[in-house]
Amino acid sequence: MKRNYNLGMFKLYIPLLLALTLCCLAGSAKDFYVSPSGSDNSVGTLEKPFATIAFAQLKVREYKKANPADEVTVYLKGGKYYLSEPIVFTADDSGCKEAPIAYKAYKNEEPLILGGVKLKGLKWEKCDDNIYKSKVPEGLVFETLFINGKQQVLARYPNYTEDAPAFNGIASDCLSKERVATWNDPTYGYFHAMHNALWGGVHYQITGKKNENEVLLEGGTQNNRGSSKHAEYRFVENIFEELDTLNEWYLNRHTFELYFYPEKGVDLNKAEVEVAALEQLFVFAGSVEKPVQYLSIEGLTLKRTIRTFMKTADRLLRSDWTIYRGGVVHFEGTENCAIKDCELSDLGGNAVFFNHYNKNSSVEGCHIFDVGGSGVCFVGDINTAWHENYDIGNAPELEDLIFTRGPKNNNYPQYCKVDNNLIHNIGTVEKQTAGVHISLAAYITVSRNSIYDVPRAGINISEGKWGGNILEYNDVFLTVQETHDHGAFNSWGRDRYYTKNRGAAGDRVARHGYDLVWLDMLDKNIIRNNRFRCDHGWDIDLDDGSACYEIYNNVCLSGGIKLRDGMLRTVYNNVCINNSMNLHVWLTNSGDTIKSNICTHGYIPIGMRHWGSLLDSNLFFQKEALTKIQTSYHTDPNSIYGDPLFVDPVNGDFTVADTCLANKIGWVNFPMDQFGVQKPSLKAIAKTPEIPAVELTADEVIPGVEYMGGVIKNIVNDGEKSAAGLPDYNGAKIEKGLTKGIFSVVKLQEDDVVLKMDDEEVKNINDFMSRLAGEKIYKTISVWRYQKMIVMDLPDPADCNIPKLLNNGNWKIVSFDSEAAPDYTAEKAIDNDPQTFWHTQFEPMEPAFPHEVVVDMGEDYILHSFEYTPRQGSSHPRIKDFQLFVSTDGESWGKPLLVGTFKDAEDIQTFSVGKVKARYFKLLGLTGYTRNAASIGEISFVGTCVPE
Repeated sequence: MKRNYNLGMFKLYIPLLLALTLCCLAGSAKDFYVSPSGSDNSVGTLEKPFATIAFAQLKVREYKKANPADEVTVYLKGGKYYLSEPIVFTADDSGCKEAPIAYKAYKNEEPLILGGVKLKGLKWEKCDDNIYKSKVPEGLVFETLFINGKQQVLARYPNYTEDAPAFNGIASDCLSKERVATWNDPTYGYFHAMHNALWGGVHYQITGKKNENEVLLEGGTQNNRGSSKHAEYRFVENIFEELDTLNEWYLNRHTFELYFYPEKGVDLNKAEVEVAALEQLFVFAGSVEKPVQYLSIEGLTLKRTIRTFMKTADRLLRSDWTIYRGGVVHFEGTENCAIKDCELSDLGGNAVFFNHYNKNSSVEGCHIFDVGGSGVCFVGDINTAWHENYDIGNAPELEDLIFTRGPKNNNYPQYCKVDNNLIHNIGTVEKQTAGVHISLAAYITVSRNSIYDVPRAGINISEGKWGGNILEYNDVFLTVQETHDHGAFNSWGRDRYYTKNRGAAGDRVARHGYDLVWLDMLDKNIIRNNRFRCDHGWDIDLDDGSACYEIYNNVCLSGGIKLRDGMLRTVYNNVCINNSMNLHVWLTNSGDTIKSNICTHGYIPIGMRHWGSLLDSNLFFQKEALTKIQTSYHTDPNSIYGDPLFVDPVNGDFTVADTCLANKIGWVNFPMDQFGVQKPSLKAIAKTPEIPAVELTADEVIPGVEYMGGVIKNIVNDGEKSAAGLPDYNGAKIEKGLTKGIFSVVKLQEDDVVLKMDDEEVKNINDFMSRLAGEKIYKTISVWRYQKMIVMDLPDPADCNIPKLLNNGNWKIVSFDSEAAPDYTAEKAIDNDPQTFWHTQFEPMEPAFPHEVVVDMGEDYILHSFEYTPRQGSSHPRIKDFQLFVSTDGESWGKPLLVGTFKDAEDIQTFSVGKVKARYFKLLGLTGYTRNAASIGEISFVGTCVPE
């Protein structure tokens, strides 16, 4: 076949093809040099370096424009680089794959990039025995001060202490009227407090005084989930009158006088005084259309930036958090950019932030510590979501739901990584922070990081959007140090499928299938080959709605694995030391699978009504734990118990040596020496978690109390508090729905928590029962249901049409066949005290069955159910077979109303009798379990009055 070629058109394409490929062709390498002692009038060589990074950036642009195929490296020599503004990289600063651009430290020298100002010519004078002051340049305002490289303490109350439970010192009276009265002008001061539930913190600026004893506050935007301020976990700072101890300081913004309380021996006239002035040092400012590409900063030390906590206000979708979309190193609109081998410390806000579109960019080999905010954040554009919903409780109604899967656009971090870093002591100012935080992002890899000494979670995933994240080979411990109800890893999944009404969430999925769960996820999240330890929560905490996770090959050293009401989680081949699987309020048909795990303890279920797809082939250390699981929860038919013979548990090697047990559950050993940062210089200084000894204790059993036809209990541990979403341990939990009395009308559901009756707090079940038993008539009951308060009206308890336990104050014994007087008389069966009891004669002889007791209730009632309480504290002599008769006149008994058998147990036993009118009743014991004698602890009826 003859081909015709249009050579003219081909010639036109040649220049275009050359232009497109030129940057990808290998060229030569060009080096520039910068030194604090250099000059921007120099040529940028090693011998004649530039003085500033910004000038070197201009020269790189010029060079790359003329030589796009050349790789360019800007070497920064050691010394301090004080930036007056951030270095901003745009698409014009890009390299390409074959010719990248790097700003990096020269050899082993240490270039310090500082967002601060060095104060010179200060003239210190003594104010009193301890405090000195000096004028600073007029107009210079700062809130972070360094003396000889050490950060000092902004004047505060209470004073700074290392071992405080939060904020390095807390005081409930920090805003008391007495204290505020001592402040002349607290304007520009700050008030910090933890959430009432200790989920995070809130921060306010003091804008002045309302009156002599009260301040004006502005702020509190650091929380997407409503919470009051904690009454005790709080402090104030930047107030002159609180400058009273070593290392504290204060700046008067009217006179521009700096006050400081130095340590003994510090010569302030010779000291180096620096202040933080910038919040960002390097900004990558691109877009989806024009990204910054193939540009890295390497080997630098970044310090001295201002605090940003008052800017934390951007709400995240259905998350507990708000966030400040900014970092000291800020990536936005990048591809294949990186920060490598850098030290980031003494920073006021987030260290590294990937905002909106970023692809294949990374944080590698860095040491991040002493940071006011989070370590590394990946947060996409809210507009990638199909529904802009901030309500943690409810998803859109199904008829309003958009069923398009995945993000609306590409403006989110994707295929980025955080690898081989040491991250610790972050969240020094803000507490709703994480070592690594992921929100509205996809395919983020978090690997080989050591993360510890953090106030909250080490790694946090804010919602399902957009999934595909991989967490592997991390070492995460000393977490949840200042907050509560989280884990070393923490996640939520309050996505389109999810509503806090667990029944509704399960129904939504049942109607539409698991495709509904996948709407906000492109792929499952994977958590594998990590080591976690959290002593104040869970090692792995999959909270509200977290769905589509595969979790395997993890060592959990303390808190176990918590799986709350999500879907499609597969958890296998994990080891839980001194803990287990914490299973909380699972959804109907959740599709969850738990198999081939090793747990020293049995499951810890709370509010479990549904048990997923498969729980089986797990190994438990104790026979009793497995027996309880199989008999009480009816799971794990093929699970086993025994000692797996860990190779070296004292030193953290939980490799299973008993191959027989391993094979029975399908266990596969995995490496135990690859957790955490592997970079030699960082690994040498990184902490590792304390390895606990295996402690085999009996599984905790917290029984409830039978009451009003149901079961109630106190909130006694963190798991129950977390499952209910409560801020504290107050309340009376409904373990089994109440059905009697006023609760035959007011329906309390399983897992409800009663918190108030009218305006009176209910702190425990004793409060609840005593209020109901008292003379006061309550009009409302406040119940915590699905993590929100609902208030219900209570009917008048005097309404005799409401079924309730009949008042037996006027009841009388009519007759009995025998009694063991004077201690065990028949009256003991109706005295409202189950610890006393009627006992038939047993000395000098014991009459044989049948035994009977007849009672006059004083008036006619409509009887609904009969209640029998056996003698307590002894298994005999209990009645076995019985008959119950009723009468309106005490003479005509007719056929038995009930014929039955009592259980051989101490439990209250209830028998429905329909609705029958009666005044008298006769209980006839036909046989006993052990003897000829009979006993009764208490007998009673639930009923109503007779309608007029």
